[in-house]
Amino acid sequence: MKKFEDKGELLSHFYDYRIVSCLKCSKPVDFLDLKIACIHCGFNKKFKPMDSWYSLTPITVEIEDFLTTPCCGHTFWAMNLEHLAFIERYVESDLRERMPNINRSLASRLPQWIKSKKNRNEILKGISRLRLKLVENNYKSKKHLTL
Repeated sequence: MKKFEDKGELLSHFYDYRIVSCLKCSKPVDFLDLKIACIHCGFNKKFKPMDSWYSLTPITVEIEDFLTTPCCGHTFWAMNLEHLAFIERYVESDLRERMPNINRSLASRLPQWIKSKKNRNEILKGISRLRLKLVENNYKSKKHLTL
């Protein structure tokens, strides 16, 4: 039996980098410290932050997340490998334990279709598709994480 223990992680715990599509060649690349440096095509750009209190929209250019796939009639997405692994641990678990009175944790805020046991296999297949998509596109993480 696989167990998931909600430790109160917030979505903001996964903000340090995102895997995005390169603006030039659409291959996966890390968006880290407001920079994109694509090893595939050489595209290199440093973005200037906007004056905003909201840290998820620090730039004025639309950057597309790479880790997206259709799943269960929705769009499944993850920001990076840690976020993807978190969701995978949650979905594949048979027992999900939550911290009492913690209603702002990422686990408590996941959409119902991800929490539903009936979607478990399809979501895990979607996660596998995303990992395969990274491998097929020769993704190399600047954070030295494994797929």
